[in-house]
Amino acid sequence: MTTAEFIAACFWPFVIIAVFALLKARNTKAFPYLGKIVFAVAVVYLGLLPFYEKSSIIAVNDVHVGLVFVGLAIAGSQLWQPQLYGSWRDKAKPLASMILIVLLGSGLAWYAGRMLFLDHLTSRLAIEGRVDRAWRSGSSRKADYLVRIANQTVKVTEPLYERLEKFRPMVRVEVGRGSNYVYDIEYLSN
Repeated sequence: MTTAEFIAACFWPFVIIAVFALLKARNTKAFPYLGKIVFAVAVVYLGLLPFYEKSSIIAVNDVHVGLVFVGLAIAGSQLWQPQLYGSWRDKAKPLASMILIVLLGSGLAWYAGRMLFLDHLTSRLAIEGRVDRAWRSGSSRKADYLVRIANQTVKVTEPLYERLEKFRPMVRVEVGRGSNYVYDIEYLSN
């Protein structure tokens, strides 16, 4: 396990422990100190996200789970809006913006949730062949690492990309049907 995989694997357990710790200590004198610690660790995680986002498949899945929670939070934020009173003209604009926000949040949660569902709860696509080509798409900071195996383009993490680009071996890969990321790779003899 690499450092990036370890950091990504510890993210959701940290979130769960932080929530329980803050709930337990909310009316005590320890709450401000605990809040500062949780805030500092959260800032470190968010600071590392742009650097480690595509460094492991665990980090890719963490981002998708995070997008589901953000989408649900955006959609659910409209539950705490004050009730609308007045004529239809007074209600139209706020109601339209509330509906738009709920649709935006629901769409984001559906998009990321669908990827997770297809990646983990359906059978994976198996591809066998030689690595024909490896390239980056997009800007250098937010690049997707793409590899063509047996005339099918799949996404890979950065460390796997570097190995496949350099050696171009014969491989058998299992690809998630939602995100199109390589989840498992087996090197075959030439």
